[in-house]
Amino acid sequence: MKVTTDRRVRYTKMVLRDSILDLLKNKPLNQISITELCKAADINRNTFYKHYNTPYEIIREMEDEMFNALMDSIKEFDTINDIILASCRTMERDKKMSVIIFSETDSSSLLSKALSSFRKTDITAQMNSGATLQQSLLDKVYLFGEQGTIAIMKDWVLGGFKESPETIAEIISYLIQSINGAGDNFKK
Repeated sequence: MKVTTDRRVRYTKMVLRDSILDLLKNKPLNQISITELCKAADINRNTFYKHYNTPYEIIREMEDEMFNALMDSIKEFDTINDIILASCRTMERDKKMSVIIFSETDSSSLLSKALSSFRKTDITAQMNSGATLQQSLLDKVYLFGEQGTIAIMKDWVLGGFKESPETIAEIISYLIQSINGAGDNFKK
């Protein structure tokens, strides 16, 4: 019996996700009512409320799943170039959700979480390797690189994924290396 229940729950969540993605093509998330979503998904409101309280929760759940996929794709890498490429590939694999993340929600939170996990590791490595950048400058360089990376990814996603993930990753990596090189001019 549990398998049937799980299958029904998965189906309900799938139709709600598909319906919200379809509705988002024509209007922003904050204008989608629960009634409208339930009608599009062909479910009743009680069924909706068994799983979610608001349409925002559907998007948050999808974001969390994408974040977990992103973290899974980068966990085996230890260089920023590999992490950026894996991130671009993850975004391209789920184009619909990537567009929603950048157009409907605070995209910086999803990518910042992923990039900051690498930042902590890399800052420690920089400090241990005898890097002479002041900590506050190093923090600013990372912040600038992080926000620049997010801006380039947003432009790429909302521009329709015209370039390959490899090309975007190469551009971002080049710019980050340039920023890091420029930071060397500010040694103690």
